[in-house]
Amino acid sequence: MVLVFDVYADLAMFRKPYTTTSLVSFPFPPPTAVAGLIGAIVGLDHGGAQGAWRADYWRHFSGSRIALSLKKPPSWMTTTVNLIKYKSPSGDMREHIQAKHQLLKKPIYRIYFNGGELYPELKKRLMRNEFVFTPYLGAAWALAEIDFCGEFAAEEIVEVESEVDTVVPMLEGVKIDVLRSGAIHRELVPFRLDEERRLKETVNVIYQEQQREKKIWLKDKGNLTLSRVGEEKVAWFANW
Repeated sequence: MVLVFDVYADLAMFRKPYTTTSLVSFPFPPPTAVAGLIGAIVGLDHGGAQGAWRADYWRHFSGSRIALSLKKPPSWMTTTVNLIKYKSPSGDMREHIQAKHQLLKKPIYRIYFNGGELYPELKKRLMRNEFVFTPYLGAAWALAEIDFCGEFAAEEIVEVESEVDTVVPMLEGVKIDVLRSGAIHRELVPFRLDEERRLKETVNVIYQEQQREKKIWLKDKGNLTLSRVGEEKVAWFANW
């Protein structure tokens, strides 16, 4: 069975790791951000009392997997944020610098969750529309709203060629039909961290900005697991 829920906010920002003061965002939450969102809903302790670098919640995601789709095309906004100039030679905390931030305006995403020990607790929280910690999209000021779509059976798709309604992880053997898919985009996103927030694995993904109107077509699904969830065809990330 698969839990499906939509998450949305007025603003979001999923910082790309190579940016520092001037922030650039991924167009959707990478799997690491989705794990943090689910951890907030069910109330997982990250171990911050023992150290700010801790991410103890990762052990609870073993055996679970996710999929993700964009329910509307990304809409971008660039703004300038005033930051305190901590490295000012004069030590004057009134000095500021202006840094550019790239933000997403009113994003809406659909998240699919399957397997693992967190499934029963996540289902309970979503059905009750209650969350242990405040959910947000990438930054603490980007407070998120969550709508539970329901629990659905997952019917595996065995055909080698298929269309897909979600972001597609580029696992071994996956081949995209570019002509049928139209304009597609590629990102390298963080997939998994260890319990001290060190990056363990990344994954290349393909996504379609007009995903609710157009689909990504596969010539060969390779090692990708595809499922029919309700009326949608879902491409799963690998198990955590």
